[in-house]
Amino acid sequence: MKSQKNNFGLVHKYDVLKSSKVKSRPGEFRNLDFLNKEVDSPRFLLLGVSECIGPFANYGRLGANHAFSAFLAFFLAYPNFLQSFDILGNIEFIGPFPQDVDDAGQLVEELDAFVEQVLLEKVNQEQIPVIIGGGHNNALPIIRWASKNRNLSAAFNLDAHFDCRSIERRHSGNAFSSAILEGSLNKYKAFGVDTYAANEHIWNFITSHGVGFVPFTAYLQGNSLKDDLLNSMASEISVGLDIDLDCIENMPSSAQSPSGFSLNEVRQALLSLANSPIAYLHLCEGAPQSSSEERIVGKAICFLVTDFIRAME
Repeated sequence: MKSQKNNFGLVHKYDVLKSSKVKSRPGEFRNLDFLNKEVDSPRFLLLGVSECIGPFANYGRLGANHAFSAFLAFFLAYPNFLQSFDILGNIEFIGPFPQDVDDAGQLVEELDAFVEQVLLEKVNQEQIPVIIGGGHNNALPIIRWASKNRNLSAAFNLDAHFDCRSIERRHSGNAFSSAILEGSLNKYKAFGVDTYAANEHIWNFITSHGVGFVPFTAYLQGNSLKDDLLNSMASEISVGLDIDLDCIENMPSSAQSPSGFSLNEVRQALLSLANSPIAYLHLCEGAPQSSSEERIVGKAICFLVTDFIRAME
């Protein structure tokens, strides 16, 4: 399965598993062993997106194309306890890398259509997709899918940025402004944003479109991420949940920062989500550029995915 102009392709589950370096281990039943068989009616579908075109188009750090493989290196080696999940596949960039941001923006539009197509064709009404890797540009096609198939009432974003930049071209910084302007998203709230980094256009946009937010400085002064997230969930019908790894302190990501949530704070929030109306989980912008960074990003995403499945099962 390929995108319209053949720049992106969906790699099948078993090819994804074959490309992994994780091996079976005698006496252990690992996630790898569980996934090497057909999984009957899985509740959670894991979809990789291995691209860094969106961050490149937004002048960001590269490496988001390595996040899904870094995650698998840990997740496949974990012992399996018959949780209800499966791997849908991995969307890979297979075209020539763009020379400038304008060319990259056109590729992002092609990827938008392909991500939405994969979700529409491969995810049924009872399943919760967990999309891992790539840039935050992929929030737009996920929101489009959820607005059509999950009666999406809101999108919540744990992020250092609003991602409501202008839409002169598609990139990782304008997924939510694009979704709001086209009518795919009616309610949006960001948690932990660095308000110092928001420009005048962004402030005008969030004010005129009623975007909710909790600045990161509020968490420095005593707010609880878990409580804020749960309280915001209480009145919603169907919520999309994004976690941009930029929001985690010192995480190798597209906009890495020395200030942010601890990984444990984000894990605590995820573990509190039992019975919450989550339509999807999107984990993006992890951008490892070395083997040591792959260990950090891969293990962090592995914790977050495992916590989410445990909480929601």
